[in-house]
Amino acid sequence: MAIAKTFRHQRFIVIFGLILLISFLVWLVFTVEIKSIWQPRVIEIKNNGRAPSVEITEGKKSDFWPFNFEPEAGQTVNFLLLGAPGLGNDGANLTDTILLARLDEAKNKIYLFSLPRDLLVKIPNSANYAKLNALYAFNKNNAGQEFNALTQKTQDITGLNIDHYIFVDLQTVQQLVDIFGGVNIMVAKDIVDESFPGANHSFETFTLKAGWRYLDGQTALKYMRTRHSAAGDFDRVDRQQEVLRALKQKVLALNFWDIGKFVEIYNALSANIKSDLSLWQIKSYWDKIKGIPGANVIKSELNSQNLFTSGQMNLGGQMASVLQPKAGIENYEEIRKYIEETISN
Repeated sequence: MAIAKTFRHQRFIVIFGLILLISFLVWLVFTVEIKSIWQPRVIEIKNNGRAPSVEITEGKKSDFWPFNFEPEAGQTVNFLLLGAPGLGNDGANLTDTILLARLDEAKNKIYLFSLPRDLLVKIPNSANYAKLNALYAFNKNNAGQEFNALTQKTQDITGLNIDHYIFVDLQTVQQLVDIFGGVNIMVAKDIVDESFPGANHSFETFTLKAGWRYLDGQTALKYMRTRHSAAGDFDRVDRQQEVLRALKQKVLALNFWDIGKFVEIYNALSANIKSDLSLWQIKSYWDKIKGIPGANVIKSELNSQNLFTSGQMNLGGQMASVLQPKAGIENYEEIRKYIEETISN
C-alpha cells in the first residue's frame, strides 16, 4: 500500500506539472519545480536540475512550499519566456523563442510580445555586440546568473521590469515524446519549410502533410520549431501547445506501476527546464489567469510592427543577418512607446 500511495503521489505531481505547463502559458516555455515529500530524493527544476539552488542576483529566490505566497490583487507581472533547441541541434543554446508575457490582473488581460531573435544588441557590461538570442548561450555556464544579461537587455528593449523567467530546452519535449513512443497530432496545414536549420550551420527541407500524423520525438521537435508561416512565433506557440496537449493525455494514461516512465520523465524535466518560479507560485498565478478569455490575450510580434531594419554584420568572424531598431542600434525609444501604447489599451 505504501508503494502504491507513493507512486499515486508521483503520478499526481507529474500530471499536475504538465497540465500547468500546458494551461498556464499555452506554449512550450513553462516550468514546474518538483519535490517528492514521500522520498528523500529531491528534484528541482531550477539551475539545470542541480541542487542546492543558487540565489540569482537579478531575480527572486523562492522556496518550494511558500504557503504564505499570494500574488497581490490587481498586480501586473512580467514573465520572460525562453526556448532553445538543445543538444543535437544547430545553435543548441540559442534562445530562438523570446517572449515577454505580461499578466495584467486589473484588466483581466495577458499581453504577449515576441522579440526578434536576430536583434543586434550590445552585450551588457561589454563593448561587444551579439544577437539577442545569443546572450543566454554566452552566460550558460555562469551558474545562478545565466539569464541576467538576457533579462537586463529585454528590460532595456521593452521598458518593462522582468519579474520571473522560464526557460525550456526543447529537447525536453523530444525526450518526453520518445518516452511515450510518439504522439498523435492533427496538422492543420501542409508544412514545407525549405530553410529549417540543419547540421553545421546548413539548411534542410522539413515537410509534413496536413491531417492526423503520429510523430516521433525528432519530428515533433521539428514540428514545434519550424517558423516559416504567416504568424511566425505565434504559429509555433500553437504547434507547441498541440504537442503538449498530446503529452498530457499520455501522462494521464499512466498507472502507478509505470516506474520506469516516471523516472525518465523526472530526469527529462529536471535536466532541461529552468525557472525562478516555485510550484506554489505557478498555482497562484494559474488561479488568476485560467479565467481570462482568449479575446483578452493580446499578441504582438515586434518584428512585424515596422520598428526594425535589416542588414548584415560580421559576428564572430562570420557574416550574419541582423535586425536593428529604425532609430539606430541600442535606441529602443520607439519600441518602448509601442509597447506602452499596447498595454495602456
